[in-house]
Amino acid sequence: MSKAAAKASSSFGDVLTSGLAARGGGAQLPVQASSGTEVELSPRERLRALEARIEASVGEYQQSLRRLQARHRVEVGQLLHEINESGLWELEGHERFGHYVKARWGWDRSYGYRLIDLALVHRALAPLGQAVLDTVVESHARELAPVVKVNGDEGARTLVEVLRLESGGKKLTAAVIAARRDKEGLGVASSDQSPAGDEDDEVVDAELVEDDEATAEKVGQCIRAAADTAERALRQLDEALALDVAPFHRADAAVDLARIRTAAVRLQRRADGVPGPAGS
Repeated sequence: MSKAAAKASSSFGDVLTSGLAARGGGAQLPVQASSGTEVELSPRERLRALEARIEASVGEYQQSLRRLQARHRVEVGQLLHEINESGLWELEGHERFGHYVKARWGWDRSYGYRLIDLALVHRALAPLGQAVLDTVVESHARELAPVVKVNGDEGARTLVEVLRLESGGKKLTAAVIAARRDKEGLGVASSDQSPAGDEDDEVVDAELVEDDEATAEKVGQCIRAAADTAERALRQLDEALALDVAPFHRADAAVDLARIRTAAVRLQRRADGVPGPAGS
């Protein structure tokens, strides 16, 4: 097993421990001048410095959490793949692997297969290095999984390497991967080759599409609800300012306003990562 593959399969518990240990690292406060002259910060400057440290810590924690979640999904996919391939799910009297996933773990079978596909793709791309693996999300894995199953690990690696060279350093998208895969005729079983996966794959693929559409709709509803809430709060603040009415609990209001400012910064960062035309 390569070093990259071994790293990808390390225990999720170890990763969680190290991730929690790193939580709160954040950015350090400005260092005092070494010339012997201390740099005095005004109360407002110190507040801003402390807030910057909090924001940096929150960002670092969230980034670490995303990495932990990604590693967790790959590890679970590897384990589910072993259970599926070895037929161990039959020991519990289930007629299909999907039934086992639902009964034992409470997950839709489409989610179980999606994790397996992610693990298979990570295994195939492991020789390309961790930097490449870190860019592989579940939508990419769904498009690459048929290539792994039909054309083998090498076929998937070759496809990704070609796409990375052609992209000129730009991020790959699932649509680009799918288009090139179809153009090259990859991931399609020949007439003398059995289809990849089990007999439920066609249904699973349909469920995946439905899951993605449902998730997209939820994202849209969440953004819309957040915008409505922000507009209502703004209108109420305008009314209060027009009447020159101070909040009943000024200290609580100051904390809440600070939370709103922090949330606004984080929302903008999230918005920068939303797919689609800028400013749309």
